Amino acid sequence: MALDFWYNEAEKKEQDEKWKQDFKNIGGDVYSFFIDTAIEKGYENREGQWDMSFEITDAMKNRQHIVVEAGVGIGKTFAYIVPLLYYHKRYKKPIVIATSTIALQEQLAADIKIIEDIIGYYPDIVLAKGQNHFLCKYRCDAYFLCEKDETIRKIYAEIEKGGCQKADWDIYIPDNIWNQINVKEFNPVFCRQNCVHKDYCFYYSLRHELLTTNGIILCNQDLLTINLRKRHNFSKEIITDRFQFVVIDEAHNLEGKVRNSYTTEVSYISLQRTVEQARKIARGLGNTIDKKLKRYYKHLDSVFDSLNLQVKDQDRIAKKENREIERYYLDRNIPALQGLKDCVHDIFLEVSMQFGVDDSYRNKDYDAELEALELQEEFWTAMLKEECEDIFWMTLNGKGKKGIVLANCPKDVNKLTERLFFSDADFTTILTSATITSGVGEDYEEGYKYFIANTNFPMEKGFIAEPKYSPFNYDEHAMIYYTEDMPHPSHERKRFIERGIDEIVRILEISKGKALILFTAKSDMLEVYEGLKERVPYRVLMQNGSASQSDTIAEFKKDVNSVLLGTGTYWEGISVEGIALSNLIIFKLPFPVPEPIIDYKTSICQDGLMEVLVPEMIIKLKQGIGRLIRSEKDFGIVSIIDSRVGEKSKAKYKRNIWEALPIKNRTSDFDEIEEFYNLLNSGKKEDVCLQKRNR
Repeated sequence: MALDFWYNEAEKKEQDEKWKQDFKNIGGDVYSFFIDTAIEKGYENREGQWDMSFEITDAMKNRQHIVVEAGVGIGKTFAYIVPLLYYHKRYKKPIVIATSTIALQEQLAADIKIIEDIIGYYPDIVLAKGQNHFLCKYRCDAYFLCEKDETIRKIYAEIEKGGCQKADWDIYIPDNIWNQINVKEFNPVFCRQNCVHKDYCFYYSLRHELLTTNGIILCNQDLLTINLRKRHNFSKEIITDRFQFVVIDEAHNLEGKVRNSYTTEVSYISLQRTVEQARKIARGLGNTIDKKLKRYYKHLDSVFDSLNLQVKDQDRIAKKENREIERYYLDRNIPALQGLKDCVHDIFLEVSMQFGVDDSYRNKDYDAELEALELQEEFWTAMLKEECEDIFWMTLNGKGKKGIVLANCPKDVNKLTERLFFSDADFTTILTSATITSGVGEDYEEGYKYFIANTNFPMEKGFIAEPKYSPFNYDEHAMIYYTEDMPHPSHERKRFIERGIDEIVRILEISKGKALILFTAKSDMLEVYEGLKERVPYRVLMQNGSASQSDTIAEFKKDVNSVLLGTGTYWEGISVEGIALSNLIIFKLPFPVPEPIIDYKTSICQDGLMEVLVPEMIIKLKQGIGRLIRSEKDFGIVSIIDSRVGEKSKAKYKRNIWEALPIKNRTSDFDEIEEFYNLLNSGKKEDVCLQKRNR
């Protein structure tokens, strides 16, 4: 036994020495790539990029988790892909890179191919999009078999020519049709046993490849989170378990992705579907639970009637305060709730007992239906707990009580994030984004404080890198204009909207359009749109729920002088290079609206404003301002209409905002911002530099 222990220790020491020597060589390769090879190939020497890459290499060598903010233009994808490729060249083990958007997944695939050509090494790349993006030929055949409409038959004829995802066909496929023919709930056992198309099904092959590849997997954060949950629950994983390194790009979204993964949602319709399946099982077993179901529906209606009253009350207050509601608060004190929970328990007990003793039904698989009943009982049980461990809320997906969606998630998502991404000794996590810090003073680690709190990033076994600032010359190419003496955007909303429109008209005249205006609320956006479109000679576009974001952005780019109004994903989801977006207007500081999750986070802090609300706002503000300068040649101005950042403002977070923003040039003088833009637009950058020195 002692001898075995000695041999094991000696072998481990030998492996550790080899690992360190390998990474010494990898470090040399990384250094040579950035200092010599890349420059010889015509790429710029970006100090922040290779500094970031060296830090990641060291973290990989030491098996340390690392978090690093990399400003726009650093080239963060190259910074982490280069050491990972050299690692892969030596070890041939799979690597996982998880992002938030398909656009970034596709960009990563393109970047990896560029680096492969430079290095001369070509591992497999597996691009793992969500299942709903892919065609299910089994569902497709079933759907079109019943369709006689000529237009729909033309779609089928095109699909039959070959292809695997919506973008593969030139013909327009409406969403309502695509949702009937795409992959919905992938079940490999069902596919293997029932589908005649499995041998040439792209998605079926993709799922097999994800489990067997030794290459680089590009997936979204949702898929990776689900996979790691399966790993911790000892379930069959979706992705190979042989990876040693995981990259989380756009890491500022990680908390939300983990929260979404642990969120349970129920609606009147979904609950009804569950108990009707129970009725069907019972009847099939020669039993009836109709009386129990009658009692169930009485309680269900009573509960959802109470919820509907809560929604109406909150809508009435929100309308009076001119604000929008994304998540509704939930008062769990509902008299009928205990009766509803007891009914579900009785139904589950009776159906499961009958199913268990009936020999003729033992071969039928009703596990999913019984599990749905059990989960429903767990949901009501959690809702009834006096000391609730979860956060509950409501959203709307239609009118009336049948449009209410009830949701809950665990309170301590940060602990779950730590468990999934930082507690497994088998892999190391690399986290990066352009917007992680929320205010950088003398101690840069303070800027990461909010991110660390949200993810429980392990300080003791992790490395917090100094933020890598954008190489773009913001001081020469950009300036922020801020207003003074504007009405308060919430307390005096009507006056703020009116004066805000006047200010926007003035600002748009500087650039003759060419502007993106970002809003925090759709109601503000709609009012400004109506007030603006008749007052400016430029085409005014607005984010439209019925039009795709890519189509709207394409229209904006095409009409160079147009003005685009957006909210939500427009704060971080778009990239428009060139003069078409040379004027960015922030209508209001993007503070999060009051809602149950934010309220819980503030409730466990000493200072909810400075510890939660301000960091949330600053990160989103940085994302929004990041839309302006997307390349070295870009230039422009940012205008913040909200006077809470002004010199006269007494807001205690004002300094935090200015410290966090990458553009340090700022003025409240309208003539100065106009002169700045005009000089840049005329190409007289040397005059801008001279003007700066003289100030």
